[in-house]
Amino acid sequence: MLWTGRCLSFFIGCDVMDKNGADDPAAGLEKGIREFNAGDFYEAHDTWEETWQGVRGPERLFFQGMIQLAIGFYHLTCENYPGAEHLLTRGIEKLGAYLPDHRQVDLADLVIRSAEALEWVVAIRAERGEGYEETLIPQIQRVK
Repeated sequence: MLWTGRCLSFFIGCDVMDKNGADDPAAGLEKGIREFNAGDFYEAHDTWEETWQGVRGPERLFFQGMIQLAIGFYHLTCENYPGAEHLLTRGIEKLGAYLPDHRQVDLADLVIRSAEALEWVVAIRAERGEGYEETLIPQIQRVK
């Protein structure tokens, strides 16, 4: 595969190698946030996964956590509660390493709100709850 990005070699310590030539994952993160906040969770997952594929180093876990939350909320909206529980749990765990914020994303709020949604999913699976409400789904906030 031909890489057209500015990163020429893994050995020179590049953080990102992107086949589209964009060697800053900020644009992918921002696009994914817009999609997530619009309720387009599968699209946010796709955007962040494409970004994640070009990221190297510790940033990979941050993007993996965001991807897992997005697809977890996608499963929640499709009422696939086992999938939602699994992926929300994994996303929350991964993002915990980046608290309280990372890349100007308010992860403290996102993780708290995601954990509340996860608690609801666990309750619904134990038949102690009713259908989900959109208020369970957080909006990703930015910090300055």
